[in-house]
Amino acid sequence: MWPSMGMKRLSRYYKHRMGRLPGTPQFIARGMASGIALSVTPFVGLHMAMGVVTCWLVRGSLIAMVLGSFIGGNLWTLPLILLATYKLGSLMLGHAHMTEAAQEGLQPDKFSLQLLIDHPAKLLLPMTLGCLPLLFIAWVGSYYITLGIVSKYQTARKHRIEWRHHKHEKKEHK
Repeated sequence: MWPSMGMKRLSRYYKHRMGRLPGTPQFIARGMASGIALSVTPFVGLHMAMGVVTCWLVRGSLIAMVLGSFIGGNLWTLPLILLATYKLGSLMLGHAHMTEAAQEGLQPDKFSLQLLIDHPAKLLLPMTLGCLPLLFIAWVGSYYITLGIVSKYQTARKHRIEWRHHKHEKKEHK
């Protein structure tokens, strides 16, 4: 489960990969933010399809969205995301939801993957409701973080290319 190259090297790889994507920093950041934000939803099998529609709506990069989906919704974060969305959604619904679930023999305060598989409808409402504020926070936060990273990377890359080109021209004039 742990990347063989190590987390530090993996994060550097993703940074370089993001910076070399085609398009403006805003275009890339909208796609990345869409992928990361949609990873917060409980609709695990539909993240990519929802990402395509979202990228079309916000005019974002599909490649960046796929990369963002892998960053946001991976084996390490998915259990935490599902638990957080459920807990937040239950809190937003209040005690009425908890009492109703307890009357049906469910123990939603003891959230587990098996409980989600056995009773998806009972858990989907609080998870869907709970994902909405998290989705907004994830989209805005990842947009601005990605925008900064990609802008700096593309600017630095442009300067390196210009410097190499200028250095090469000097050699030819001698």
